[in-house]
Amino acid sequence: MQASQLPPGAGPASPDAAGAAVLIWNDVQAPGRDLFYQWHDKEHMPERLGLPGFVRGRRYAAAGASPEWFTIYETASLDTLVSPAYLERLNSPTPATTQTLKFFENTARSVCDLRYGIGQSTGGFVVAVRFDAVQGGNDSAMTAIAARVLPALLAQPGVLACKLYGADGGASRIDTAESKTREFDIPSWVVMVETSHQAAAERAIEFVKAVDWEAAGARARSDFRAYALEICLSQ
Repeated sequence: MQASQLPPGAGPASPDAAGAAVLIWNDVQAPGRDLFYQWHDKEHMPERLGLPGFVRGRRYAAAGASPEWFTIYETASLDTLVSPAYLERLNSPTPATTQTLKFFENTARSVCDLRYGIGQSTGGFVVAVRFDAVQGGNDSAMTAIAARVLPALLAQPGVLACKLYGADGGASRIDTAESKTREFDIPSWVVMVETSHQAAAERAIEFVKAVDWEAAGARARSDFRAYALEICLSQ
């Protein structure tokens, strides 16, 4: 479902109308941490934001947690993420990319459509909840639950925006030179809540835990937490 097909009253949760995203969770082995920051800050994120259709890139961190980092690249549409320009980059990783990815572990990566989104602000904190689809999972049921839950979340103090992303299996599993450098899993759904402060993020976590997501055929992973913004680049 593209952003233009969202339920009535819903819309992209950012003024740039980004309709798709790459969502990435990862840890970095201790010897590669400085290399990771140098590469991700100075090379990788600027490179991605230089590609046609990329709107914004953000990286969040939760010190001492695992996965420690959460990164989101927002794009104009899913087409951007299967475009020749993007696939050429994935198939031609720079030497720094190849070197740094050797230190990645506990990685998850989903190429997603925005299924439902409300709110207009970017948060200094994010809660990104990963879901695995279970037998009988239903796209419309998941979106319907989000359409009831996310507006209630947005009404909470400190919550700025809420989004539901659904993974595109084909786009997420495209075999590239970069994807071969590490193993990763693909969450089926992601609920992303942006807040202005950590206490609001912690309250959002408790709110999400209380929702019966299994009614939509999706099981929430238990490792979600509040991530703090480290870097944001826009095209």
